[in-house]
Amino acid sequence: SRLAGVGKLSAGAAHEINQPLNVIRMVAYNLRRSIEKGTLETETALAKLQRIDEQIDRAARLVGGMKAFSPTSKQDHCTIDPSEAVATALELLAKRFGAAEVALEYHPTDKRVALQSPPTAIQEVVAHVVDNTLEAYGPVAEVDPFASNKTVIERKLTITEVVSDGRFTLCFEDGAGGMETEFLAKAAEPFVTADETAGHAGLGLTICRDLITSMDGEFLLEPVEGGLRVTVSLPVTQASAS
Repeated sequence: SRLAGVGKLSAGAAHEINQPLNVIRMVAYNLRRSIEKGTLETETALAKLQRIDEQIDRAARLVGGMKAFSPTSKQDHCTIDPSEAVATALELLAKRFGAAEVALEYHPTDKRVALQSPPTAIQEVVAHVVDNTLEAYGPVAEVDPFASNKTVIERKLTITEVVSDGRFTLCFEDGAGGMETEFLAKAAEPFVTADETAGHAGLGLTICRDLITSMDGEFLLEPVEGGLRVTVSLPVTQASAS
């Protein structure tokens, strides 16, 4: 399942990483030209070097996020910022949202907290849940503009972070049709999938549940009108000073 995740994310990750690389190339070219012309000013050079540093940090963050999908990645618990992990995962997945024509509505918490987690577990949970959502929406249906009874379904995933009572809660809510009650009850069990094309092993939600449980957290699936809500709740170990 992790290797399948790598395949789905690789194109998007390459696109996202190319952006900071292109900025670095452009800034380096401008610096070189200024040096050759003898017009380089110290203040300008420092500003451009700062921009290069920022882009290097962004690329490093994206590469680090990809480690979540390596089956050989070290998964010892450490102190992480869950909001930062979620943001990194969504940055890696940005191209997939665009390709599926699904809008992302992300509401991060403004409270900085820390929790104990395998270093890439949060990214992995986000990627699996997002993958399930995009697959549930399916391909974009063509709508006849002249049809009198046309129905347009809003393709959207809302992700909300809440910090309250010593817990970090991450909530995913979509309008992709949801699941039947009987199927929902076993959706997180191994090899359970609604994909009839055999394109999924049926392990994504199982991995999410097991990762969250290993962190003394709670993983909940529940129906909402027209869709599904996935809630992850984890104990906070400390609140940052900010």
